[in-house]
Amino acid sequence: MALQKTAYPYAHGPDYSRLFSWGLSLKNFSDLYLASGIGAHDAGGTIQFPGDAVAQTRFILQQIPGLLAEAGYGVGDIVRVEYTFTREVPRDSFDAIFAVMAEFLAAERIKPTAGTLRVVEALAFDNQLVEYEFWAAR
Repeated sequence: MALQKTAYPYAHGPDYSRLFSWGLSLKNFSDLYLASGIGAHDAGGTIQFPGDAVAQTRFILQQIPGLLAEAGYGVGDIVRVEYTFTREVPRDSFDAIFAVMAEFLAAERIKPTAGTLRVVEALAFDNQLVEYEFWAAR
């Protein structure tokens, strides 16, 4: 049987359905893939777009389809996204970051759940402002 995803709204929360599902039930899945620590760096570890969390997010999301494909997954298999920002990300950039993520997920009928947004002092590389973790199931 194929993976079945069912999204559940949260009646007491705002409607973020363009970005994530408040609850998500998964049935008939056999594999879970976790891609963690995904930042806007090149193969040598150089962070791209220093100082621009929105551009770093866009860069990361351009890489994700290929990363997933290498493991036999696609964007439609993403069931959870974890967000980590440094304190250097201005609060007024959050909406723009979430808009980029919503655009990335726009074609998906059932959106993944969103993990807790963590704000940390620093990440692994100098100039790294954002980092994401993607969970995919099939």
